[in-house]
Amino acid sequence: MKKQDIFDTALSLIVAQGLHATPMAQIAKEANVAAGTIYHYFSSKEEMIHKLYLQIHDELHQLMHIKDIDLNNFETEFSSLSLRIFKFLIQNPSKFYFLQQFEKSPFGKGVEEFNHHNEFPIEAEFFELGIKNNKLKSMPVSLMSNLVYDNLSVMVRLHLAQQIELNKELIQIVIDGCWNMIRK
Repeated sequence: MKKQDIFDTALSLIVAQGLHATPMAQIAKEANVAAGTIYHYFSSKEEMIHKLYLQIHDELHQLMHIKDIDLNNFETEFSSLSLRIFKFLIQNPSKFYFLQQFEKSPFGKGVEEFNHHNEFPIEAEFFELGIKNNKLKSMPVSLMSNLVYDNLSVMVRLHLAQQIELNKELIQIVIDGCWNMIRK
């Protein structure tokens, strides 16, 4: 329970202050734990931030896992997957803002050594299957995944900044635009 309290506090502080402006001592104080308790769970701030990233990654990965993909309705599968990712990001703005900061920081550069999971931001298997079955353009999966994720992220960011008002039609227009970028 203390570990999750530390994660929740770190997430809140990092979103408010930034990755580099959030000291471990402040996280400990706000989480009502001793500084030594944090170092019981994590060897460094970097490790804590990477583990927080991996926890959020795992939550997203659970949403992205698709069993028995219907190749005859691959576009519908893509749309459903994109909508699940979008809803997660909208419903979890702190996690979205953390991911945005993490991806642009030096912390995000070395995540591969901590991350033994599937491709992020969107599950590689989905795109590999689409390419293999001639549903998607032949391009690097990491590029395809990021093209889609980045476009969904822009929509989330603009909505959270109250620069656009979302409705089902606009969300579908963006998802369709992502599909048109990668479909064969």
